[in-house]
Amino acid sequence: MHINEQTETVQVWKALADPVRRQLMDLVRESPKTTGDLVSKFESIGRCAVMKHLGILEKANLITVRREGKYRWNYINAIPLQEIYERWVKKYEAQWATNLLQLKEVAEYKSNIDTLIEDTVMQENNQTIKINLEIPIKAPIQQVWECLIKDVGIWWRKDFYTSTKTVDFIIEPVVGGRMYEDYGNNEGLLWANVIIVDSPKVLELKGHLSPQFGGPAFSFLRLTLEENDSNTVLNLSDTVFGDVSENTKKDLTSGWQLLFEDTFKEYAESKS
Repeated sequence: MHINEQTETVQVWKALADPVRRQLMDLVRESPKTTGDLVSKFESIGRCAVMKHLGILEKANLITVRREGKYRWNYINAIPLQEIYERWVKKYEAQWATNLLQLKEVAEYKSNIDTLIEDTVMQENNQTIKINLEIPIKAPIQQVWECLIKDVGIWWRKDFYTSTKTVDFIIEPVVGGRMYEDYGNNEGLLWANVIIVDSPKVLELKGHLSPQFGGPAFSFLRLTLEENDSNTVLNLSDTVFGDVSENTKKDLTSGWQLLFEDTFKEYAESKS
């Protein structure tokens, strides 16, 4: 191993040795985060300490930073972890596979590495687009929530279906649940997975855009409900990260407006 390589490896190990830095890596791996977002997760140690930890991770090349206006966006970089995996894990996998516990550990480790690599590949040609909508609905919050998660197959527009085989559109309102088109016979198309459920206020999903639909890209769709007297305000935030264009942003914006500002709003209000 060359001296530079050895130094870089030492920096990676040292960076990963601290539990706070590992937590920061976990947060950034879920989705790109602004420095402000990360600081808000560690109020007990303060902004200066978080900035110091981020500096160590950046020096170890475990995160990359991009500035957009006044915001500092932090992205995962899986390459150093992949190099560690190749050097210290891969060659011993066959030996470890003889022990079921160690096999489980290797499988979980590889799963995390694959996810990190996928994130890194996405960054090669990445852009970030953000869509925000605020939709007032003349209906109580609990009713709007139930329409959102229980009646989606009724109000989801049929012209948004991807196949003539689609028989239903479903959101499973549990962590890890699916948002998908059901073609019947155990066939269909997965739009996203649920990552946050906080009834009746928050539903967040992580999805994807295949090249056919303007990607490849990852999507983080967050729907929040706020009470306003006896009415409700639906806030939609869609952050898309990947190989996307301005046309993709226009298509997504018009699609969400048509679906939520028109169709869903009308349906939820009609239930009153």
